[in-house]
Amino acid sequence: MAGSNQNIALRITAIYALVGVLWILFSDWLLCLAVEDPRVLTRLQMGKGWAYVAATAALLYWLVHRDTAQIRRSEEDLLVRNEELTVVEEELRQQNEEFIVAEEELRQQLTENYESRKKLFEANEAMTAILQASPVAIVALDREDRVVVWNRAAERLFGWLEEEVRETPFSLLHPDDAKDGKRVCASACREAVLHDIEGVRMRKNGELVSVSISTAPLHDPAGLNAGMIAMFTDITDRKSAAENLRESNEKYAELVNAVSGIVWELDVESFRFTFVSQRSEDILGYPAEAWLADPGCWERSIHPDDRPWVLAACRATHGEGSGRELEYRSLAADGRIVWLRNSFMVVEDANGRVKLRGVMTDVSRRKKAEEDLSMLNAELEQRVAQRTSELEELNRELEAFSYTASHDLRAPLRHIEGFSKALMEDYYDTFDGAGRQHLDRLCSAARKMGQLIDDLLRLAMVSKGEIIRRPTDLSMIARGIVQDLMVSQPERMVAFRITDGIKVNGDSRLLQVAMENLLVNAWKYTEKRKDAIIEFGVDEDRGQTVCFVRDNGIGFANEHANNIFKPFLRLHRTEEYEGSGVGLATVRRIVERHGGHVWAEGREGHGAVFFFTLDN
Repeated sequence: MAGSNQNIALRITAIYALVGVLWILFSDWLLCLAVEDPRVLTRLQMGKGWAYVAATAALLYWLVHRDTAQIRRSEEDLLVRNEELTVVEEELRQQNEEFIVAEEELRQQLTENYESRKKLFEANEAMTAILQASPVAIVALDREDRVVVWNRAAERLFGWLEEEVRETPFSLLHPDDAKDGKRVCASACREAVLHDIEGVRMRKNGELVSVSISTAPLHDPAGLNAGMIAMFTDITDRKSAAENLRESNEKYAELVNAVSGIVWELDVESFRFTFVSQRSEDILGYPAEAWLADPGCWERSIHPDDRPWVLAACRATHGEGSGRELEYRSLAADGRIVWLRNSFMVVEDANGRVKLRGVMTDVSRRKKAEEDLSMLNAELEQRVAQRTSELEELNRELEAFSYTASHDLRAPLRHIEGFSKALMEDYYDTFDGAGRQHLDRLCSAARKMGQLIDDLLRLAMVSKGEIIRRPTDLSMIARGIVQDLMVSQPERMVAFRITDGIKVNGDSRLLQVAMENLLVNAWKYTEKRKDAIIEFGVDEDRGQTVCFVRDNGIGFANEHANNIFKPFLRLHRTEEYEGSGVGLATVRRIVERHGGHVWAEGREGHGAVFFFTLDN
């Protein structure tokens, strides 16, 4: 501060001295040149002196004022600098404290860095373990596409060990897919991340494997591209499954389109169709696309009279597995009325959405047939009523015939038979041989006439009346009939083979009559055989139970098999075998009344077998 003030004083003194010397030298010289009068010169010199004093005083004032202001500013600057130095000193003190804190933080950071490096090492070890344990093949490549990472899954997938491929170039895809491989690499180098790129890769043994590749770029610490990482997933099974699914879908589509009806699926929540087969256009004239795009297309196609209850029935169907079957009228695109049978059920798809799935079948022909059938039934009912009336009249006539046969015909027959017996008892010895023979024939004819009347009445009985079905044991019936036959002719030796447990559902009274006729028929036509065998059993023919009665009697020619069930038709003379020819006709009538069928097979001299079925 003192040195500065001294410099200012010296500067002012020098300036003052310089100005004074220059004023004295030049002012006197100029006045002498300009004024010759001594008095004027003296006055001018005096004025000049006072002017000099005033000028120098003003100059001195200006200099002192200027330098004093500069000194003041310098002092102020010095104060400011002192304050700044104080602030800087405070800042330095604070920085020193911060340095101490930073040093402590640095020490902590070094400790944390050590822990971080330790954790990073552990994480690296864990990442390496995960990398090796990953079921996905993982391969890392540098910028030159050389292998730097090759996990065990990659070894299993491609067949090369890590030491065999490390630092060697590796192509992501098969050479045939080189274009895609370049696209993958280029995309990775451009910082692009790709997912699920499907392609083909060759294994070590030359086998091709379908893979799905996902790639991502790798960067160095400076943020520059350092290569890429690729993950390979074996999708051979998935591709095979997808191919099988595609083939299955194609077959399903072919099958659906082959169905004669409209196969459809409807989402219950939105009440919109999610699938409609192409048959919709064939049956109603509306393409499947129209049903899918416009839910009102189907609703408008329903006949207005049926539309409310059909839609209500579809909306009211709930519960998985439940279903409905509706028949209603639809309006085709050309205005035709088409009857549809809509069969559907409630299902739940893989996403948990409730759907209706069904088939709409054109039943217009059936409906037309039902209408025709209804008209025909009405006509038939009228005919049946007329025929019923006629049958009632015939039944009355049959009853009258039965009454006549049982009373009017039997009365003279009893007289003939009675008087014949009286002649036999009272006058038999008086007749000669021819008379006795005529009398024997007369008695025999009367007995045959009585048997014929009984058989006709029995045939009439089985042709009328209601069938009362109940479980019936035919084996037990057969054994009862056989026992009666053996009692009637105990001298005969016949081997009976009756299968146990043959049970049917039928009228036991009528079945008793049928079994009697069949077994008596076999008993009669085996009487001339000493080794006679009569068998009653059961067979299966195309799932139907067939009962049979077989014998080894005289049999018959097979060409007569269809005629032996006709009334009064006999294949043998009465003198050889007695009978009226009505028994087998009665059997056929009983079987037919049970909804069955009867037939016979025979061979002359080798017996016969009679088959029959019953509608149980």
